[in-house]
Amino acid sequence: MLSRISRILDIVSVIILLIIIGGSDVPRLTGNADRTRVHTREIEFDYPNWVWDSTWTKIEQAAIGSPFTFDRETNREIVFEYLRITLNIANTENRIEQIYADPNINNKESASLLLRTQRDELTQRQKEISPFAESILQTQLTEALAQLGLTTIGQPLPPVLYHSSPTPLALIVSSRSRIEQIANISVLPTLTIDEQIRLEDKVAESLDVSTLVVPIGGVGVYPTMVMETTDLRWMLSTIAHEWTHNYLSLRPLGLNYSKTPELRTMNETTANIVGDEVGLLVLQGYYPEIL
Repeated sequence: MLSRISRILDIVSVIILLIIIGGSDVPRLTGNADRTRVHTREIEFDYPNWVWDSTWTKIEQAAIGSPFTFDRETNREIVFEYLRITLNIANTENRIEQIYADPNINNKESASLLLRTQRDELTQRQKEISPFAESILQTQLTEALAQLGLTTIGQPLPPVLYHSSPTPLALIVSSRSRIEQIANISVLPTLTIDEQIRLEDKVAESLDVSTLVVPIGGVGVYPTMVMETTDLRWMLSTIAHEWTHNYLSLRPLGLNYSKTPELRTMNETTANIVGDEVGLLVLQGYYPEIL
């Protein structure tokens, strides 16, 4: 009964927090950002739709209640199985890319057919197991936060919720005269290297600025967006890092994230420290063999 009440409270919290949290890592439009977006509007990442879809995913996961369904060892095995599947998908994708990059292979569709079939089967299996793995890691991180006293009436606020998916690329814009970030625009993760270079050059020439497109590991929207990975230590640290941004978004340090570079640095430093400490606590408690 208590676990069901807890899951209902989590769902209610999601709805409330979607209204009041903007997410510290979601780029804010200031100064040159509007002029930059003239070149990026058609390829910008759709945060509202991602948040909406992920929220429903989290509600469905809460209904499953997998951390309370299986025992401790089964929960560990589910997480490890998810990591193994993710690694196999990455390796298979790499082998497919090698076929398409090989000029000596004429019929690339035929040569890659078996690998593409294997990839699709692995992806389907990953889709089936990921809700369980995510729910388990959320619960383990919640317990770690409780041990550190970062909870309200036994629950972290906001609740720990994350979803793994391809993360957007970040177009970073800086003035040429000194190193400073004057714009940070999230663009589609599907942009090819050539498209990224063309975007950098177009914005740089148009605004007389320095530009660079870089990958990002996570975004402090809510639920938190985390890049797919096989590195459990990094994953736990990143989930906790991004949760900290959401936690601070309800407090002055987070609300003033973009006011000055110093406040942004303080915010990121705090999230780094919390992320590393909470992630380590989970590893010590559940996955000591990784240490």
